[in-house]
Amino acid sequence: MKNIFLFALALVFSATLFAQEEEFETSSRFGKSDRLMIDVYSDIWLGAPDSASIRGYCPGASVSMMQDFALGSSNFSLAVGLGIGTHNLHSESFIMKDANTDYMVFEAYPNPDDIKMNKLVLSYIDLPIELRFRTKRQNVFRFAIGGKFGYNINNHTKYIDDYVKVKSFGVDYINPLRYGVTARIGYKMYNFYVFYGMSELFEANKGTEMAPLSFGISFIPF
Repeated sequence: MKNIFLFALALVFSATLFAQEEEFETSSRFGKSDRLMIDVYSDIWLGAPDSASIRGYCPGASVSMMQDFALGSSNFSLAVGLGIGTHNLHSESFIMKDANTDYMVFEAYPNPDDIKMNKLVLSYIDLPIELRFRTKRQNVFRFAIGGKFGYNINNHTKYIDDYVKVKSFGVDYINPLRYGVTARIGYKMYNFYVFYGMSELFEANKGTEMAPLSFGISFIPF
């Protein structure tokens, strides 16, 4: 997730320089064009088995660049873009393939109190789309609903305790495609954000049918 935040900071810095030169020339009749979306959230993993022993806080983040298209003279617009996002599943279990069933299962560690970090990291390239409602003023109130379709570009596990540090890439049977619906509502640059994953973590019939439900904050600097 560190790379996501570095990418976000780079985009914000570049956008600030651009905005100083353009003076919001591309904002059209809305107060903002809502081009850069930075989402920070925590996941609830719906459908996860009890054996996963998921810890309470599973942070994630996404960054998207969007192009806004006004719909006539109304307060509505349609936006499409390109983004990158990540999810972190923190648990007290390790993910393994059952040799008899060829099915991904969660196996609990014998001494969970010794765990300093144990997580599955998932990173995606996303194609987001939104139908937006915004007030026509500089201090914008907005509501948007949409979705995103993504492709998994990285997945790995990371385990740390007092004695070892292990990082393993390429978890078996991770679903390469993901999709879900999004919603955001807020004022100015601060917004409440929700993502409901409709695709499963693992490929069909290769693991528990589980998906993330994300709650967090969206920052929209310009």
